[in-house]
Amino acid sequence: MKTITSLINDYLNSQTKKQVVTREIETYLQEVLGQIGYWQKEGGYPSFAEKIEILIQLGMIDPVKASGLNGKQPPLYEKYRIVKQKDTLDQVTRQKLLTGYDPQIKTAYYSTHGKDYQEDEPYLAKLDSFLKQHQNFASWSLITANERSFQVFHNEKWLLSRHGHLFCQRTGLSLAALRCYQTSEPFFYYPVSIPRGTNKIKVLIVENKDTFFSLKGLFQQGIHTWADHIFSLLIYGEGRKIQKSFRFYEELGEYQNYQADFYYFGDLDPEGIRIWYDLQKEYGLTIKPFTLFYQVLFEKYGQNAPSLSAGKKTGQRYSEKAIKAFLSYFAQDLATGIRQMLAEKKYLPQEGLHYVLLKELAEKQEG
Repeated sequence: MKTITSLINDYLNSQTKKQVVTREIETYLQEVLGQIGYWQKEGGYPSFAEKIEILIQLGMIDPVKASGLNGKQPPLYEKYRIVKQKDTLDQVTRQKLLTGYDPQIKTAYYSTHGKDYQEDEPYLAKLDSFLKQHQNFASWSLITANERSFQVFHNEKWLLSRHGHLFCQRTGLSLAALRCYQTSEPFFYYPVSIPRGTNKIKVLIVENKDTFFSLKGLFQQGIHTWADHIFSLLIYGEGRKIQKSFRFYEELGEYQNYQADFYYFGDLDPEGIRIWYDLQKEYGLTIKPFTLFYQVLFEKYGQNAPSLSAGKKTGQRYSEKAIKAFLSYFAQDLATGIRQMLAEKKYLPQEGLHYVLLKELAEKQEG
């Protein structure tokens, strides 16, 4: 099955108009790949947005800024203009591109991008030499991208660098084709023994370190049930870092045997809500706010919530879409109260629900 990159190129090449609509490109990808293939295998919208940005850097499309942004994260413009390319190479170089390189290296892009060819030629030479020396390369075992990068290009960081990404786009080579993979940024987690016969588990992700350690202490005492939710795994999200590290969940082999329901608990402020919202959008998963914790936090401290400025909570990104989606999980009265607090530019840190309160809440639920 073709990758997102090749499918986007196919779509662009099939167009007769000078401009393309972003949502129509994404719809095309979803129709060809299917929802599972688009989100789980190819990375969904975040991966799509990354490929569009690379095409801009490659000079293949330009944003139509007058069309406005699409309101998604990361944002793209609603429309892009297809850039007509010019041939800038001499005949000798063109012939080399046609016949001089290993067949696994796609060279068509360079026939209309002479400047990029000059930039990439040293790397093309190294890759070409490597592939020709190792005819059985396709059967080699997978190694990490940094390991392969050093082996081929003598620079362990290059393959995953900005230039390395562009190079792979230009030559039509994926990491899989280079027999390597990008390692996931690990996160801290604490597991609980899962009873035999269980086929469904619940996972709690928390934003901040102190709350993680408080909950970890309770988990170690066998306290990991709130409101009939029995959690089998606790994950430290480390703020927005979870958006990159969450893929590490796939490395936790034993948990792949269970159907997982994910829950999130973070700061009750625009940024904390935005982290939750972006996380589930990025991975195409349903990750529910753990409403009990937010409810107790708000009921206990909401009347005296500090202002964002007093708490030095700078860089807050307010998203009405995120807040609306978040509050849809709460009862109407509670949702109204939280919205009012946010409108007044106040916040509640999740640390307000400290170790003692968490323990009392678990014991109260048991009683």
